[in-house]
Amino acid sequence: MSSTGETLMIDNYDSFTFNLYQSLCNLGANVRVVRNSDLTPRDLPGLNIRNLIISPGPGHPKTDGGISQAAIKYFAGKVPVLGVCMGLECLVDALGGEISYAGEIMHGKISKIRHDERGCFKALPQAFQSTRYHSLSAHIKTLPDELAVCAFTEESGVVMGIRHREFTVEAVQYHPESILSECGEEYLKNFLALRGGTWDENPSFGVLDTQLPPFQYEPSGTPMANKLPSILETIQKQRLEDIDVARNTPGATPEDLQASLDLHLDPPLISLVTRLRQASPPALMAEIKRASPSKGAIALGVNAPSQALKYALAGASVISVLTEPKWFKGSLLDMRLARQAVDSLPNRPAILRKDFILDEYQILEARLYGADTVLLIVAMLPIVRLAALMKCSRSLGMEPLVEVNSAEEMEAALELGAKVIGVNNRNLHTFEVDMNTTTRLADMCKGKDVILCALSGINSRKDVTDYLDQGVEAILVGEALMRAPDPKAFISELTQTVPTAPPKVRKPLVKICGIRTAEDALVAAEAGADFIGLIFADSRRRVGIDTAVEVSTVVQTFRDEKPIPAPQPVEPQLPWFSHHAQSIVPLRKPLLVGVFQDQPLEEILAVVSAVHLDIVQLHGSEPVHFASFIPVPVIRVIHAHADDTADTLSNKARPGYHQFVLLEAVKPGEKVSGGSGITVNLDLAKDFIEKGEAGSNSQLPIILAGGLTPDVVGKVVKHVQPWAVDVSGGVETEGKKDPAKIRRFVETAKATQ
Repeated sequence: MSSTGETLMIDNYDSFTFNLYQSLCNLGANVRVVRNSDLTPRDLPGLNIRNLIISPGPGHPKTDGGISQAAIKYFAGKVPVLGVCMGLECLVDALGGEISYAGEIMHGKISKIRHDERGCFKALPQAFQSTRYHSLSAHIKTLPDELAVCAFTEESGVVMGIRHREFTVEAVQYHPESILSECGEEYLKNFLALRGGTWDENPSFGVLDTQLPPFQYEPSGTPMANKLPSILETIQKQRLEDIDVARNTPGATPEDLQASLDLHLDPPLISLVTRLRQASPPALMAEIKRASPSKGAIALGVNAPSQALKYALAGASVISVLTEPKWFKGSLLDMRLARQAVDSLPNRPAILRKDFILDEYQILEARLYGADTVLLIVAMLPIVRLAALMKCSRSLGMEPLVEVNSAEEMEAALELGAKVIGVNNRNLHTFEVDMNTTTRLADMCKGKDVILCALSGINSRKDVTDYLDQGVEAILVGEALMRAPDPKAFISELTQTVPTAPPKVRKPLVKICGIRTAEDALVAAEAGADFIGLIFADSRRRVGIDTAVEVSTVVQTFRDEKPIPAPQPVEPQLPWFSHHAQSIVPLRKPLLVGVFQDQPLEEILAVVSAVHLDIVQLHGSEPVHFASFIPVPVIRVIHAHADDTADTLSNKARPGYHQFVLLEAVKPGEKVSGGSGITVNLDLAKDFIEKGEAGSNSQLPIILAGGLTPDVVGKVVKHVQPWAVDVSGGVETEGKKDPAKIRRFVETAKATQ
């Protein structure tokens, strides 16, 4: 697979890999680059290489290192190995050490390096400048005995170099290939000069020279990193600056936000407490998190509204949206779009603004952007401020999620009457995770009217069951969900919910439209029609109000004679159109539909009231929002043109407004459909259905109309599988409804599976 003399560089999906490659090639190395996902452990023995380099990369070595750790273990002692940035972290992780928060967040920042003048640092000056891109580093107390610190930052004591005591394995946390790093070429040249897999084979590098003075990592006896502010303090300082900029931006001042709230521009909210208690424990709080200071990049390409809808349809009770932009790569826009994505669900999850809330201004923002609750972190708030922010949140109808990490913080939350308390298993000062944190604090909530939540570090069903035994009622899962290839399956595994059975193939519903007499209506009802359509638009089949009332009376009398159907089980969470399609199935039928085309809203409302319509069908070019003002469900007709595709049709089926969609072909040269007898392109209709509802795997339930007759409806239903079919002229003879055709149409349509 490779040739002797070749440098193999494992790419951890990082743009800096190219810079490192170029630097090595300039020094005469013959470099082959392989992605960390393109090799398996079985491939390693077949590689005949001169040396190995592990590149920089985003994320955490445990989740994003790929083959890197296995390669380090295999080649250590055989050939020289160098790790750069995440390559250092992969080395430490491979040999049993831990990676944790470095104490500072560096992105293109310069630091001076102190080193031991051995190994690849041979003949390099002290205090040279290095370029750093990281927030993680080796946890010094967890380093295995075979690894030694060989470099650190002069001003803060963060580990910058690690070396194996026996093997020619070395790694640096900084970027020697960076144009701003001094001595980078010399460092890489030293590495390329190494031969063999042990320092014993390279005596000139001085690693095993006992005559050299020992390298002192902490000359003062106190870790320099301890002098740095914690990550929580760093983020807090930045967020205060962000708030100051935001609140002084014209149009976004606190007064502007309050004015918008006074206009009721904030979306309607739901109760966090109620939503959590609706679920069988554990209620799931599913998080949208692109990155974090502890793990770096997690899923930078994730689309927040798409992810939110996936979580919601999988059964999440709360969707937590990170809105901090610098370290977590989130935004208020993410939260607003996530909220909009789930707004059309009948039992939508609550939306949590996950951020470092320090000021009432952020709570006003949260409400305007669609949050139902906010996170308040006790560790960063004096008790007086915590109380004030809880009061502000509750004044807007939002019960906050109060986060604690110690007994003292739990006491403060309980004293202030918090109803939802989350125990963060991650210490926000060190970003280390201790899964026993929730365990230690759970007893403090027993006997109190508090929903206890476990936050951070939950990766398996076992983590969940341990907490359930301790009284935890809700869990927050972030990184594990963001990395899950199938979020719905992972949620099902965590919460032990039974996967929804595939939907049963139902007989299509049938709509007989263009009814003009009470007698025809009764024939259709007795034949088994599910909908009876009365046309109030300008048409030869138009009916007057008096006739419509007669038809309505006949239909209602017929329905009243039917037994009240037993309640039917409904799936807990379906997308908008599927939910309404399913909810209408058990109703006593037929339902009375009034068909209108570009008529004034006032006229439509008057007819609905006079005739007691069950459904309104908008058959023209009415604005989408018309449906919001009509007091009964609405069927919106989508007019299919010859050049339409499933994508263009899908754009017209907007959830949250009309409850049903009817597809009908447009006669060439006309703008709207209706009464033309033209059949929709059946393949197009099928593609439209199978494209499904936006953001879900559910097929789109449509009513198919146009050109249907008793002779063709069976074939059409079998091929397209619509939720319902609509016929008018196809069951007429000489312009009048034909009872025999009506019966045969209904029978044929419903007989097709």
